[in-house]
Order: sequence, then structure tokens, then C-alpha cells
Amino acid sequence: MRRQDFPYLGRSENGRKSPSWLMPLLLMVMVTGLFGPLAGTVAGLGPGTGTYFRYDYHQNVDSGTGQYSGYTDQTLGTAHYWVTGIDSTEIRMSATIITDYSNSESKYEHSHKAPDFAFSPTTRHYTTTNADDPDYEGMDGHTLCVWFWVPTTVSTGNHVCILDDEGIVISTSASLWSKYVPKHNLILISESGTSSRDDDYGQMTFSYTDNLYFDKSTGMFVAERYEEKDSGTWHSMSASFAYHIQIDVTSASYNFETNWGMVAAMILAVILMFLGICYLIYLIRWRTKNVQVRDLFAMGVSTVKIRRIRKKEQFPRLPNSATSFFEPFLQHWVEKALASKDRVAVAVDPQYGLVGVAFYVKEGQIGTILCKHTELTEVLRSYIGCKDFFSEMMHSIQLTAEMSQDPYLMAQLNQFGTQAFNVFETHNVYRLDQIRQTSYDADLVRPMRDEDTLAVIELAQKVYRGKAQKWITGNLKSGDMGVVAVLDGRIVGFGFACICGRFGRLHTLGVDPAYRGRGIAKELHRARLEAMRLMGVTTVIDEIADWNLPSIRISTLSGFQPIGKMYVETVRKKRIKRDIVRR
Repeated sequence: MRRQDFPYLGRSENGRKSPSWLMPLLLMVMVTGLFGPLAGTVAGLGPGTGTYFRYDYHQNVDSGTGQYSGYTDQTLGTAHYWVTGIDSTEIRMSATIITDYSNSESKYEHSHKAPDFAFSPTTRHYTTTNADDPDYEGMDGHTLCVWFWVPTTVSTGNHVCILDDEGIVISTSASLWSKYVPKHNLILISESGTSSRDDDYGQMTFSYTDNLYFDKSTGMFVAERYEEKDSGTWHSMSASFAYHIQIDVTSASYNFETNWGMVAAMILAVILMFLGICYLIYLIRWRTKNVQVRDLFAMGVSTVKIRRIRKKEQFPRLPNSATSFFEPFLQHWVEKALASKDRVAVAVDPQYGLVGVAFYVKEGQIGTILCKHTELTEVLRSYIGCKDFFSEMMHSIQLTAEMSQDPYLMAQLNQFGTQAFNVFETHNVYRLDQIRQTSYDADLVRPMRDEDTLAVIELAQKVYRGKAQKWITGNLKSGDMGVVAVLDGRIVGFGFACICGRFGRLHTLGVDPAYRGRGIAKELHRARLEAMRLMGVTTVIDEIADWNLPSIRISTLSGFQPIGKMYVETVRKKRIKRDIVRR
């Protein structure tokens, strides 16, 4: 059916839209052109008792040029149709149609219509003088075909009468996304062509395509998609616009077949797309970076490659320029971090080898960055994504001749100093070069067993006031040695040590607060040292916070000597309350 036969709201003389009549039933007319007798009378039962449907209607004008440049309008509507009675010759129906029209020129119209009508289920002609579409008020309803129902016996290629027009059956198994749901097994009736209009929209020629969809099992209306392109003149001046209509049944007494296969395919496609985007972001986030840094070991400008380590085999076996104290433990730390699903990154220089190693413990939200170059340390910190980190040195800003020429920068440096990061706290690094045979209370301390793991995790979380499951299990998976203290039938203390050849490192010692002051930490310390001595370790490293005086005393009494510092550096500008634990 040609769209100029439908109700519309045109543009008035003063440039505003004025309805030639309300547009509520436009959607019915659109649908009508498609249904009707097939080459005359068509047999069919038609809608039965209790049949009803509701639809949403959306019409809009946009994409204007010339006199329609910048102009838009839209009509939003809802309608409810239902059967009120049936006898041997006709089906009687009522409808309620509500529309709201507005345009970009501040015009607004509201309409409410409630037509009553009837039609023959055998001929599909209206049996009342009036039809349900006010646009046909000047025509005898007996000459028009009902628009919202077609016989289910239609076949592809059939011509179907709708009101006073015809459409062609394109498919009897069509699919359509309607109200965000794919519906299938639909009858698709289509019409396309060109025509002209001389109305409030102007003097236009247009091309159009009208697709209407019906439920295959009942022949009742499901949806319509109408597209129209108009061009011509308005008030004798060039103009063009696009005209769209979309109608969707929102509820009905008849059930639509949902294409669940299409739904599943769409969900799968969305999931795959999401995963693909995430993977792309991941690749971009963790791509290998080539960073140019200056004054790397007085080398001038050097290109350093920074990359993430995901397997222990990827850790480069290169000369170490990253750490002064922990070179023997680097490979072991990588294995431990990977076992805990934490982040590991390295910085490699073509001349100096390994110049930086960075770890980020997600569970404890703390990093360790072993790098002697400030600029490279910041790149590594940003790369692994941490704010707070342990380091072997207090990094400072290296002044250049160019920087010294900047008065504002120099004033800032004079006021705040050249320290590159704020410092939370300081730890002391101790070394023991020869382990003496040490006795300990074997009735109190014993080697840790597999069945102790849960109790040690719970105690670690109590002592350090944070998550510890990945931390403790990572220690065990990487082969660290653990000892526990048992009193009153329960584990009240624990300690770990890692052994790398003849080198050992004490770490992660905790005692239940209720049992402190009984010498438990000292016995755990001695037990670990004796175990390492028996395993051939000759050099032991220990790290203790400078405020932890009891632990410092225990270590120094065992012969440990201070060899350096560890700093908890941060990019935070304000101090926050948190427990900093080296993991």
C-alpha cells in the first residue's frame, strides 16, 4: 500500500506541523495493505473468541535537507485490539489507540481513538461502513480488506489484499528481531515502489519499502518495518527527508515462536566479542615495551626492553645489574610469584643484562622492584600496576643540564628535595655468612605438614590482618621450608625459609598475639637456621623492619650483620593506614 494513503502529520504554512488528523491508526493502515483475500475470497477461520493484541508504534522524520534541514518529528503510540463478538457472518472488534506527536518546532499533539468495527472471516472485507482506520472515513468499509489478519494458507508469491491495496507474500518462514527478541516462522508480506504526494509535507516524489510480519500459526499481525525517502519541494523550495515507521506487537493472545538458536548464537557472539576485546586489551596492556632511558650506569641513552614473565623458563639468565642483595633468589621468587598468580616483569639492557625485576603481589597489594635506575623503576612500577613497593634504594631524581635551566622545577626540588618517591617505612637487610650449630625446643617447634596449611593460613591472616591464602600456598608450591610452633594442641606460630643452593633467606614469621612474649619467635628462628645448616646453606639473608626491635635482637644474637636497607616506596601523596608485609 502506498504511504501517501496513510494518515500523517504534515508541515504547516507557518513552518510548524499540524495534523490533518491524529495519526493513531497509521500503523493499522500500514499493516493492512498486506492482508486480504488471495485473488478474491479466501477461506479462513479468522481471529477467535479471546483474541487480542497490543503494539507499540514509532514513526519519525529525519535526515532532512533543504527546507527540511534540521527538522525532525516523531509519533509514539500504543494500541489495543480485541474481539468483542463472533457469529456466523462476522467478527466484531474494538480498539483503543493512543498517540503522542511532537516535532523540532515545538509542536505537540495527543490523540485517543476507540473505534468499533466488524469484518467477514471468509472475505476479509469489513462488514461495517466504517473501518478501524480514520484515513478511510471517506470510503465504504465494505470495499476494504481487514489489515491485521491474513489466512494461514497463504503461499510465497500470493497477492494479499490489505484495505484497498495489495502486498506480495515473500516468505512463510521469515525471522525478525522484534522487541529485542528474534521471532521466526513468520509470514512476510512486502511492497515497494515509487509514488508522489502533495500534502502538508510538500510536493514530493518518494520511494518506499513496506515489510509486514504475521504469525504463521494464526495469521495475526506481529510487526511492520516501513522506510520511505522523499524529495521535492516545500513552499516551492527544494527539500528532502526520510520517513520511518516501526511497529511491534508487545503482547497478544497468540504466541510467537522465538528463535532460540538465534538467541544462543547472538549471546555466544556477544560473549566471544567481549572475550576478544578483553584479550586485545590484555595484549595491548602487557605488550613488550622498548623504553629509552638516560644515564643508565653512565651509559647515556639506552633502549631497555620491558616484558612480562608468564613462565619460569622465560626469566632471562643474564648478568645481574638489578640487585645487590638478592641475586641468588631471583629465579626462586619468579617461581613463587607465578605459583601465586602474581605479576612478574623484567627489564633487560643489551649491554648490562638484567637491569630490573618487578613483582606485584595482588593479594597483598604490594610490589617489589629491584632496579637501581629511578626512571626505569617508575616505568616498571607503572607496568606492573602498583602504588607501594619494596626497593633496595631510596630513588632520587637525577638532574640534567636541561632541568637545571627550569626555574620552577628547581624551586620545587629545592623545597621538596630530589627524592623520587615517598617512603612508608624502612627495613634492614641482614646477612649471616656462617651458621653455627643451633639448638631449639623440638617439643615446641616441628616441620610444617600438609595438614597444617589451613591453620597457618588462618594464623597468617590474623597476624598480618590481610588475605594470605595465595601467599602461603605459593610458598609451599615453590618449595619453601616451613616450621610451626604448637602449644596447647594448636599452631601458635609459623616461619618460612627459601633455600637456593648454598644461599638461604628467612621470611614470613608470625606468632599468635595471645602467645607472644614466650620466646616462640626465637625458637622458630633457631629451628630454621639449624635446618638450613643441615641442608648445606652457608649464607643467610634476613629482612626486618627497623621498628621491629625484638626480631632485630634475635637476628643479631644469631650473628647476623646489617648489609643494607630496603625501603617501602610509594607514589601516594598522603600516608594511608595499612600493614606493609614483604611477601
